[in-house]
Amino acid sequence: MKRRFLVLSVCLLFLFNTGNAQKKDTLLSLQDAVELGLRANLRILASEKELTVAKGRAISGLGIDDPFVSGAWSEIPNGNSVSAYGERDFSISQSLDFPTNYVHRKKLGSLDIGREGLIYENTRLTVRTEIEKSYYQVLAKREKLVLTRQVIDLAKEFLNKAESRFDAGKAPYLEVSRAQLALANIENELSMATSDFQTAVANLGALLALPADLSVNASDSLVYQPIHLYLDELTEHAMGSHPELLIVQMDQKMAERNLSLAKGTYLPSIEGSYFLQKIAGEKFHGVALGITLPLWFPVNQKGDVVQGRGNLEAARYRAQDEKIILSARIKNAYSQVMAAKQQVEKYLGDLLIRAQDVYEMTLRSYEEGKVDYLKVLDAQQSLIMINKNYIDAIARYKISVADLEKASNQTILQ
Repeated sequence: MKRRFLVLSVCLLFLFNTGNAQKKDTLLSLQDAVELGLRANLRILASEKELTVAKGRAISGLGIDDPFVSGAWSEIPNGNSVSAYGERDFSISQSLDFPTNYVHRKKLGSLDIGREGLIYENTRLTVRTEIEKSYYQVLAKREKLVLTRQVIDLAKEFLNKAESRFDAGKAPYLEVSRAQLALANIENELSMATSDFQTAVANLGALLALPADLSVNASDSLVYQPIHLYLDELTEHAMGSHPELLIVQMDQKMAERNLSLAKGTYLPSIEGSYFLQKIAGEKFHGVALGITLPLWFPVNQKGDVVQGRGNLEAARYRAQDEKIILSARIKNAYSQVMAAKQQVEKYLGDLLIRAQDVYEMTLRSYEEGKVDYLKVLDAQQSLIMINKNYIDAIARYKISVADLEKASNQTILQ
């Protein structure tokens, strides 16, 4: 309840402080969305509790067997109560592992806490990337929705010109019919674009763990931010800091410590006892010390050691494999970013301007009777396609950067 109240309060604060917010929408910048998600996302909260569980495991790992207490009353004559005993014995005994095993368990507990801490950081990194990608999807779907509305205006403009030419006797009614059909088709696309946008908004709200009746929208714009990257620097940074790699390296350290614990089972445990006796009215006391003898090590302890060695070797292979996989992920993500970057820059270079110019020139030529309506429709479709492709390209660029940020564990776009 406290978490939901916090989330709702933060969202309402954004709502009241944003002048451009719609009536039922809360406008969030990307930074606001990330900060809110990192506080409220349920996977992060669950991972945080797992860290608490690991701390509990570390404490339990240092546990000592409970002492054993016993009492005995003997030499009781037949027909008498226990109080008529001739001898009374009371003892308390405590068993302890060999001291080095407690050292290993303490270090293993610390490693376990550290591992869960890395899992927590990796969960935050993963959720952050998902929020960024979802936010970019909201921007892209909104841009496409805006574009669809603009295209409807273009279609209406063309329909008006076709009707004017028909009324003036300069064009057949077929041109009017085709213009009406084109407008109806685009209006039909509007409902799909609206649905896609609403779906993207809902997905973002789910990542932020918002109440179902509270909707969000993005206050940022889908703009191109050029970046300069160096693959070697990104890879070097990831190899020293990425939580996924550090987790498998921590697994290796834990396997080493578990092997030491397995070897520690060859060492004897120690048992101490203290006892009190009362015999014929006189009291006696004494102590006893003993150790276990691991005589059956070929069956008991040896199996644990073999298992520990196997786990250690497997952990080493997994750590090496993770390095290779992580390096490949960075290279692939880097390649995707560079390809998307090049594509966006081509659109910004001249494709968008040329498509707009071609459409406007074709429309003027149509008004002057120099080209037929099919040329206008073709130019209009090219303009729409290029603008949609540009939106997809810049969204793909930003999403690729988010993937590269996750792979390299480094912030690239501010």
